[in-house]
Amino acid sequence: MKKLFVALPTLLALCACAGSPSAWRKESALPEQLERDRIQCERQARLSVPGTSTPSLRGINAGAGSGVSDGLANAERQMGLANDCMRAKGYTLR
Repeated sequence: MKKLFVALPTLLALCACAGSPSAWRKESALPEQLERDRIQCERQARLSVPGTSTPSLRGINAGAGSGVSDGLANAERQMGLANDCMRAKGYTLR
């Protein structure tokens, strides 16, 4: 239960960051190309990071908190991989 109280503020912080006004930019890219590249990078990141958590060996009560924190860690890794992919394609985040 303690982990849930730690994970909830982390989740809220991630949501706040997702709502920031920054956007990917590349001078030579049309909006349609940017959208295709963004979708491709996000899809590639989802496939690279497993979406399910590993079962906890610490007992049934520890499993729920572990699942939440595993999910948040996976989402953060996916976001990082997608951002790296976009940068590799020549985009900058502004």
